Amino acid sequence: MKRAVTLWSESGGVGKTTMATNTAAALGRRGADVLVVDLDPQLGSLTDHVGFGDLKTTDDDHLGDVLLDQDRDASDLVVDAGDFDLIPSHEGLANIESEMAARNTSLREFQLRSSLTPLASEYDYFLIDPPATLNVLVDNALVAARDVVIPIELTRKGSVSIDGLEDTLDSMERGFRTFDESFSLGILAVVPNEVGDSNIYREVREELESGGKPVTPFGIRKRDVLKEAWRNQMTVFEFADSAETRDLRPYEKDLLDQFDTVARIVERGSVEAAVDVEVAQ
Repeated sequence: MKRAVTLWSESGGVGKTTMATNTAAALGRRGADVLVVDLDPQLGSLTDHVGFGDLKTTDDDHLGDVLLDQDRDASDLVVDAGDFDLIPSHEGLANIESEMAARNTSLREFQLRSSLTPLASEYDYFLIDPPATLNVLVDNALVAARDVVIPIELTRKGSVSIDGLEDTLDSMERGFRTFDESFSLGILAVVPNEVGDSNIYREVREELESGGKPVTPFGIRKRDVLKEAWRNQMTVFEFADSAETRDLRPYEKDLLDQFDTVARIVERGSVEAAVDVEVAQ
Protein backbone atom coordinates (compact mmCIF):
# COMPACT_ATOMS: atom_id res chain seq x y z
CA MET A 1 0.00 0.00 0.00
CA LYS A 2 1.19 3.53 -0.71
CA ARG A 3 1.73 5.88 2.20
CA ALA A 4 -1.06 5.67 4.70
CA VAL A 5 -1.31 7.71 7.87
CA THR A 6 -3.63 7.51 10.85
CA LEU A 7 -4.38 10.68 12.78
CA TRP A 8 -5.01 9.54 16.31
CA SER A 9 -5.00 10.62 19.92
CA GLU A 10 -6.39 8.77 22.91
CA SER A 11 -7.60 12.14 24.18
CA GLY A 12 -10.81 13.47 22.70
CA GLY A 13 -11.34 17.11 21.84
CA VAL A 14 -7.84 17.81 20.50
CA GLY A 15 -8.96 18.74 16.98
CA LYS A 16 -8.01 15.41 15.39
CA THR A 17 -10.82 15.39 12.85
CA THR A 18 -10.30 19.01 11.85
CA MET A 19 -6.62 18.26 11.30
CA ALA A 20 -7.40 15.14 9.25
CA THR A 21 -9.88 17.01 7.07
CA ASN A 22 -7.64 19.95 6.31
CA THR A 23 -4.48 17.90 5.89
CA ALA A 24 -6.28 15.76 3.30
CA ALA A 25 -7.47 18.92 1.53
CA ALA A 26 -3.93 20.32 1.53
CA LEU A 27 -2.56 17.10 0.03
CA GLY A 28 -5.25 17.17 -2.65
CA ARG A 29 -4.43 20.76 -3.50
CA ARG A 30 -0.80 19.78 -3.86
CA GLY A 31 -1.86 17.52 -6.72
CA ALA A 32 -2.09 14.20 -4.87
CA ASP A 33 -4.88 11.65 -5.13
CA VAL A 34 -6.08 11.21 -1.56
CA LEU A 35 -8.54 8.81 0.04
CA VAL A 36 -9.80 9.55 3.53
CA VAL A 37 -11.32 6.71 5.55
CA ASP A 38 -13.61 7.83 8.37
CA LEU A 39 -13.87 5.12 11.02
CA ASP A 40 -15.66 7.21 13.64
CA PRO A 41 -19.39 6.39 13.95
CA GLN A 42 -20.07 9.22 16.39
CA LEU A 43 -21.78 12.50 15.59
CA GLY A 44 -19.37 15.20 14.51
CA SER A 45 -17.08 12.90 12.56
CA LEU A 46 -15.20 13.84 9.42
CA THR A 47 -18.09 12.57 7.31
CA ASP A 48 -20.36 15.15 8.96
CA HIS A 49 -17.72 17.85 8.57
CA VAL A 50 -17.65 17.60 4.78
CA GLY A 51 -21.40 17.29 4.26
CA PHE A 52 -22.06 13.57 3.95
CA GLY A 53 -23.68 12.98 7.32
CA ASP A 54 -26.78 11.50 5.69
CA LEU A 55 -24.68 8.52 4.52
CA LYS A 56 -24.04 7.53 8.14
CA THR A 57 -27.61 6.28 8.54
CA THR A 58 -28.28 4.77 5.11
CA ASP A 59 -29.53 1.21 4.71
CA ASP A 60 -27.14 0.70 1.80
CA ASP A 61 -23.84 -1.17 2.13
CA HIS A 62 -21.38 0.72 4.32
CA LEU A 63 -17.87 0.43 5.70
CA GLY A 64 -18.92 -1.92 8.47
CA ASP A 65 -20.24 -4.38 5.87
CA VAL A 66 -16.91 -4.28 4.04
CA LEU A 67 -14.96 -4.95 7.24
CA LEU A 68 -17.17 -7.92 8.00
CA ASP A 69 -17.18 -9.38 4.49
CA GLN A 70 -14.01 -9.25 2.40
CA ASP A 71 -16.05 -10.07 -0.71
CA ARG A 72 -17.56 -6.58 -0.52
CA ASP A 73 -15.80 -3.90 -2.59
CA ALA A 74 -14.64 -0.81 -0.68
CA SER A 75 -14.48 1.17 -3.93
CA ASP A 76 -18.28 1.08 -4.09
CA LEU A 77 -18.37 3.29 -0.98
CA VAL A 78 -16.11 6.08 -2.25
CA VAL A 79 -17.61 9.56 -2.63
CA ASP A 80 -16.06 12.72 -4.05
CA ALA A 81 -15.49 15.23 -1.23
CA GLY A 82 -13.79 17.88 -3.37
CA ASP A 83 -10.05 17.94 -2.76
CA PHE A 84 -10.10 14.30 -1.70
CA ASP A 85 -12.19 11.15 -1.93
CA LEU A 86 -13.93 9.77 1.13
CA ILE A 87 -15.11 6.44 2.44
CA PRO A 88 -17.73 7.73 4.87
CA SER A 89 -18.36 6.47 8.34
CA HIS A 90 -21.62 4.80 9.35
CA GLU A 91 -23.49 4.37 12.61
CA GLY A 92 -23.21 0.60 12.14
CA LEU A 93 -19.50 0.83 12.98
CA ALA A 94 -20.47 1.35 16.60
CA ASN A 95 -21.31 -2.37 16.80
CA ILE A 96 -18.43 -3.67 14.71
CA GLU A 97 -16.49 -5.18 17.60
CA SER A 98 -19.39 -7.30 18.80
CA GLU A 99 -20.24 -8.24 15.20
CA MET A 100 -16.70 -9.45 14.58
CA ALA A 101 -16.74 -11.41 17.82
CA ALA A 102 -20.08 -13.02 16.95
CA ARG A 103 -18.77 -14.07 13.53
CA ASN A 104 -15.45 -15.20 14.99
CA THR A 105 -13.65 -13.01 12.45
CA SER A 106 -10.03 -14.09 12.07
CA LEU A 107 -7.26 -11.47 11.99
CA ARG A 108 -9.94 -8.87 12.59
CA GLU A 109 -7.39 -6.06 13.07
CA PHE A 110 -6.22 -6.57 9.46
CA GLN A 111 -9.61 -6.23 7.77
CA LEU A 112 -9.28 -2.57 6.77
CA ARG A 113 -5.83 -3.07 5.30
CA SER A 114 -7.10 -5.97 3.21
CA SER A 115 -10.09 -3.92 2.05
CA LEU A 116 -7.96 -0.96 0.98
CA THR A 117 -5.20 -2.90 -0.76
CA PRO A 118 -7.12 -3.16 -4.09
CA LEU A 119 -7.38 0.67 -4.08
CA ALA A 120 -3.64 1.22 -3.67
CA SER A 121 -3.05 1.86 -7.36
CA GLU A 122 -5.67 4.63 -7.42
CA TYR A 123 -4.35 6.85 -4.63
CA ASP A 124 -1.11 8.45 -3.52
CA TYR A 125 -2.15 8.78 0.12
CA PHE A 126 -4.61 7.23 2.52
CA LEU A 127 -5.59 9.19 5.63
CA ILE A 128 -7.53 7.34 8.32
CA ASP A 129 -9.52 9.03 11.07
CA PRO A 130 -10.56 6.55 13.79
CA PRO A 131 -12.36 7.28 17.06
CA ALA A 132 -10.29 8.33 20.06
CA THR A 133 -11.29 5.33 22.17
CA LEU A 134 -8.99 2.34 21.80
CA ASN A 135 -10.98 -0.45 20.11
CA VAL A 136 -10.93 -2.68 17.04
CA LEU A 137 -11.50 0.33 14.75
CA VAL A 138 -8.33 1.97 16.06
CA ASP A 139 -6.51 -1.35 15.69
CA ASN A 140 -7.61 -1.53 12.06
CA ALA A 141 -6.52 2.05 11.41
CA LEU A 142 -3.06 1.49 12.88
CA VAL A 143 -2.52 -1.84 11.12
CA ALA A 144 -3.55 -0.29 7.80
CA ALA A 145 -1.41 2.82 8.15
CA ARG A 146 1.58 1.99 10.40
CA ASP A 147 2.45 5.74 10.60
CA VAL A 148 0.68 7.99 13.11
CA VAL A 149 0.26 11.76 13.25
CA ILE A 150 -0.73 12.86 16.74
CA PRO A 151 -2.48 16.15 17.45
CA ILE A 152 -1.77 17.25 20.99
CA GLU A 153 -2.78 19.98 23.37
CA LEU A 154 0.26 21.73 24.83
CA THR A 155 -0.80 21.03 28.40
CA ARG A 156 0.47 18.75 31.16
CA LYS A 157 -2.33 16.35 30.32
CA GLY A 158 -1.29 16.37 26.68
CA SER A 159 2.35 15.71 27.58
CA VAL A 160 1.40 12.72 29.73
CA SER A 161 -0.92 11.41 27.01
CA ILE A 162 1.98 11.18 24.53
CA ASP A 163 3.92 8.88 26.87
CA GLY A 164 0.83 6.73 27.33
CA LEU A 165 0.21 6.61 23.61
CA GLU A 166 3.80 5.56 22.92
CA ASP A 167 3.37 2.71 25.40
CA THR A 168 0.15 1.69 23.65
CA LEU A 169 1.82 1.69 20.24
CA ASP A 170 4.78 -0.32 21.54
CA SER A 171 2.43 -2.90 23.06
CA MET A 172 0.41 -3.16 19.85
CA GLU A 173 3.55 -3.47 17.76
CA ARG A 174 4.76 -6.41 19.84
CA GLY A 175 1.36 -8.07 19.62
CA PHE A 176 0.99 -7.72 15.86
CA ARG A 177 4.47 -9.08 15.22
CA THR A 178 2.98 -12.44 16.17
CA PHE A 179 1.28 -12.32 12.75
CA ASP A 180 3.84 -10.26 10.84
CA GLU A 181 7.48 -10.20 12.01
CA SER A 182 8.17 -7.01 10.03
CA PHE A 183 5.25 -5.11 11.54
CA SER A 184 6.17 -1.71 13.00
CA LEU A 185 4.30 1.36 14.20
CA GLY A 186 5.85 4.79 14.26
CA ILE A 187 4.96 8.34 15.23
CA LEU A 188 5.41 10.44 12.11
CA ALA A 189 4.75 13.75 13.84
CA VAL A 190 3.35 15.31 17.00
CA VAL A 191 1.43 18.44 16.01
CA PRO A 192 0.54 20.96 18.73
CA ASN A 193 -3.05 21.95 18.12
CA GLU A 194 -5.34 24.73 19.35
CA VAL A 195 -2.26 26.54 20.61
CA GLY A 196 -2.43 29.74 22.66
CA ASP A 197 0.16 32.10 24.13
CA SER A 198 0.52 31.10 27.80
CA ASN A 199 3.81 30.01 29.37
CA ILE A 200 2.55 26.45 29.80
CA TYR A 201 2.44 26.02 26.01
CA ARG A 202 6.10 26.92 25.69
CA GLU A 203 7.13 24.78 28.64
CA VAL A 204 5.34 21.66 27.39
CA ARG A 205 6.75 22.11 23.89
CA GLU A 206 10.26 22.32 25.30
CA GLU A 207 9.68 19.17 27.37
CA LEU A 208 8.46 17.23 24.34
CA GLU A 209 11.36 18.39 22.19
CA SER A 210 13.93 17.58 24.88
CA GLY A 211 12.36 14.12 25.16
CA GLY A 212 13.06 13.43 21.50
CA LYS A 213 9.45 13.58 20.31
CA PRO A 214 9.01 14.53 16.61
CA VAL A 215 7.23 17.78 17.41
CA THR A 216 6.50 20.18 14.58
CA PRO A 217 8.23 23.58 14.95
CA PHE A 218 4.84 25.25 14.70
CA GLY A 219 1.49 24.82 16.39
CA ILE A 220 -1.91 25.19 14.82
CA ARG A 221 -3.51 28.16 16.48
CA LYS A 222 -6.96 28.19 18.00
CA ARG A 223 -8.99 30.15 15.44
CA ASP A 224 -12.74 30.71 15.20
CA VAL A 225 -12.55 30.34 11.42
CA LEU A 226 -12.09 26.58 11.86
CA LYS A 227 -15.45 26.43 13.63
CA GLU A 228 -17.01 28.59 10.92
CA ALA A 229 -15.68 26.30 8.20
CA TRP A 230 -17.07 23.30 10.09
CA ARG A 231 -20.52 24.92 10.33
CA ASN A 232 -20.44 25.53 6.59
CA GLN A 233 -19.33 21.91 5.97
CA MET A 234 -16.14 23.10 4.31
CA THR A 235 -12.43 22.64 4.73
CA VAL A 236 -10.66 25.83 5.74
CA PHE A 237 -9.27 25.99 2.20
CA GLU A 238 -12.75 25.89 0.69
CA PHE A 239 -13.88 28.47 3.22
CA ALA A 240 -11.04 30.77 2.16
CA ASP A 241 -11.98 30.33 -1.53
CA SER A 242 -15.74 30.67 -1.19
CA ALA A 243 -17.40 33.88 -2.29
CA GLU A 244 -20.27 33.09 0.09
CA THR A 245 -18.12 33.29 3.23
CA ARG A 246 -16.06 36.10 4.66
CA ASP A 247 -12.41 36.66 3.73
CA LEU A 248 -9.80 35.21 6.03
CA ARG A 249 -8.29 37.79 8.31
CA PRO A 250 -4.50 38.24 8.02
CA TYR A 251 -3.84 36.41 11.30
CA GLU A 252 -6.01 33.46 10.14
CA LYS A 253 -4.17 32.84 6.89
CA ASP A 254 -1.33 31.10 8.73
CA LEU A 255 -3.68 28.13 9.13
CA LEU A 256 -3.44 27.40 5.42
CA ASP A 257 0.36 27.28 5.58
CA GLN A 258 0.30 25.14 8.72
CA PHE A 259 -2.01 22.49 7.28
CA ASP A 260 0.05 22.57 4.10
CA THR A 261 3.15 21.82 6.17
CA VAL A 262 1.40 18.88 7.87
CA ALA A 263 0.59 17.63 4.36
CA ARG A 264 4.25 17.99 3.42
CA ILE A 265 5.22 15.93 6.50
CA VAL A 266 2.96 13.16 5.20
CA GLU A 267 4.58 13.48 1.77
CA ARG A 268 8.16 13.54 2.99
CA GLY A 269 7.79 11.02 5.79
CA SER A 270 9.28 13.10 8.59
CA VAL A 271 9.07 16.47 10.29
CA GLU A 272 12.72 17.25 9.52
CA ALA A 273 12.44 16.57 5.79
CA ALA A 274 9.29 18.67 5.47
CA VAL A 275 10.75 21.60 7.40
CA ASP A 276 14.02 21.45 5.43
CA VAL A 277 12.02 21.76 2.19
CA GLU A 278 10.06 24.70 3.61
CA VAL A 279 13.26 26.50 4.63
CA ALA A 280 14.84 25.85 1.23
CA GLN A 281 11.85 27.40 -0.49
